[in-house]
Amino acid sequence: MTTTADSFDIISGLAEDPYQARVEQVYQDDPELWRTVIGEDLWFQFGLYGGDARSLDEVGARYFDRQIDLAGLPEQARVGRILDVGFGWGTTLLHMARRFPDCPRIDGVNISDTQVSYAAGRLAAAGLADRIQLYHCNAQDIDLIPDREPGYDLIVLRGSIGHLTMPTLEAAMKAISVRASDNAALVISETLYNIPLIDYESAIPDEVDRLACGHRKTLAYLTDVLARNSFAIRDLQELPSGPEAIRWLEEVGANIDRSLKLLPQPFVELREVADNLSAALRAGKAGVYSVVARRLP
Repeated sequence: MTTTADSFDIISGLAEDPYQARVEQVYQDDPELWRTVIGEDLWFQFGLYGGDARSLDEVGARYFDRQIDLAGLPEQARVGRILDVGFGWGTTLLHMARRFPDCPRIDGVNISDTQVSYAAGRLAAAGLADRIQLYHCNAQDIDLIPDREPGYDLIVLRGSIGHLTMPTLEAAMKAISVRASDNAALVISETLYNIPLIDYESAIPDEVDRLACGHRKTLAYLTDVLARNSFAIRDLQELPSGPEAIRWLEEVGANIDRSLKLLPQPFVELREVADNLSAALRAGKAGVYSVVARRLP
């Protein structure tokens, strides 16, 4: 069922996702606090250092642009329709609208009411509300997004897979496959594990489900999910590199230590994630992976 709010649509599927409330909890705080921690532009999924890219904003944009380049979509390429699954605070939506000015429709999916409402205001202020449609929608319900045609030419999942349970990821990828056009580009950035999860032990004991990322996935599992849903991998690499990912985590951690005295719980968890994930990256137990795939006809 689809209902309309002031500036976005709400899609309600038939099946409940009991994990959704936990993910919503993570992003219920003022986005200005997140801006203090991850940068003015609110890039949230690591970054690529080097050249003139130094700030969190610059390295975040550089990483996303590199991924889109790897997908074979240069600036101002002809893209008919885009889907961004888990768009955060709207930064990737803004970036794609500017990179592909002739794309008539960009759809964004997110389950955080705080993030959807904030992104709606941000896009309206940028004069892009007519091209970008936001949906308060669980990833498992992507197939309920209105207007089945045209299909999606570009689908982006950056940092969102980590928030999904395995059943939700399976349902989401099945729906994405159905809604993708032939040869559509799929761009993923995600922290994935290089060893069987039964053998993985956190450097900091998992006493809480930090940042609603407790449903860890291995690289092997994700590539299998893609193959079973008719996506062929065209580029797969650890990007950013381990040292770059650790540098980003250290900067975020330093911002938390310097800027926030009375920490809301998500930032306490983010600070622990910075240390815990850095240890896993150094040990080679995990990596931040860039995956580019194409939908087979």
